[in-house]
Order: sequence, then structure tokens, then C-alpha cells
Amino acid sequence: MVSITQRTSMALYSDPNCHYSHRVRIVLEEKGLSTEIVDMDQNNIHPEILEINPNAELPVLIDRDICLYESSVLMEYLEERFPHPPLMPVYPVIKARSRLLILRLQAEWCNDLDRLLLNKESPKVISSLRKSLKEKIISTAPIFNEHPYFMSEDFSLVDCCVAPILWRLPVIGIDLSKDKKSKPIYNYMQRVFTQKSFNKSLSEFELEMRESI
Repeated sequence: MVSITQRTSMALYSDPNCHYSHRVRIVLEEKGLSTEIVDMDQNNIHPEILEINPNAELPVLIDRDICLYESSVLMEYLEERFPHPPLMPVYPVIKARSRLLILRLQAEWCNDLDRLLLNKESPKVISSLRKSLKEKIISTAPIFNEHPYFMSEDFSLVDCCVAPILWRLPVIGIDLSKDKKSKPIYNYMQRVFTQKSFNKSLSEFELEMRESI
């Protein structure tokens, strides 16, 4: 691995299994940025990364002399530095609502998903978490009847957070069949998962998480 201090171009230190890293990779592909992706295991982070990131978590973005961590910060940094194509609304109120949606996803979806992926709790707790997350996801189905993307006419940073979660559902044993109730979400997944940027964002590990949609 090239030393961080010797880098002259942008690099993303990314866990190929992590949905937080995945969301940033989607943003990079949406922006068409030629960024070096350095795969790294979340449980075996390089000492240089640990020195500059007190949270000891991935992803980490190095942009010349700048080091950034926390996926939401990374996404907004890339959005502001590379504003085209836009992935956030222009108007402050709508932009604030998008930020709140990402916070809600973290609280209501990501926490359950993280525990399911870690799979270190009792079978009873895992089953309860799986049921809870599935119900939360299906409850959003009406949203996708109103807009092609998550409460938006355009693909946004919110979708960059939603898509990696939905992609990982087979891994945690959640099946969203194409029935009447979940069909809007199924259609959303089909729409997003076939986008060029999403497909290019997938690591080799992620490609093996599901066969097709």
C-alpha cells in the first residue's frame, strides 16, 4: 500500500463488504471520479489509517493533504467539491430534509442491519431484528409509488444510502417477494440495481451477495 503521506491523488480506503463504504463508492461512480479504491478489512485496518482516524472505522477518504472519515461527511464533501451531477437538492429546506432522511435511515434501518450482519446475538434476537427490519422497509413501499427514487424525482445521496442496504437483504435472510405489498420496493431495486453507477460501485464480495433482481 502506498503511504498516505506520499499520495498525490484521491484515494478511498474501503471495506468491500461494508454498506457504509459502498454508499461512498456509489457517489464516486455517480460523479465519474477516477479514484483509487484501496480495499481494507474493517477488522484489520492499516496502522496509518488508525493514526489519522480516531474512530478506527472505514471508509476513509484521502484527498491530497485532507483526511476525512464518516460516510455521511465523505458523501457531502464529494457532493460539494464535485457538484455535477448534483446528488442533493439546491433549496436549503429540501436539502435539510434529505439530511434528516439519512439520519432516520441510520437510526431505523442501519442499526438493525449492522447487528444482523455482525450475527453475534441469540437466534431469537436475530429473528426479531430480521422481522423488524423487513417491516420497516415494507412500510416505506407507498413512498416508491409517488416518486421513482426515495422521496425524490432524482437519484440522490439518500438513495446512495438506501441501495446498499437493500442489496444486502439476501445475506441477512430477508426476501422481498414481488407481491402486491412490496412491489414498489422491488421495482425501485430493479431501477437502481441496473444503473451503471451502481453496478460499477460493487466490489467482488458484493457481486456475490445476490444473483439478480
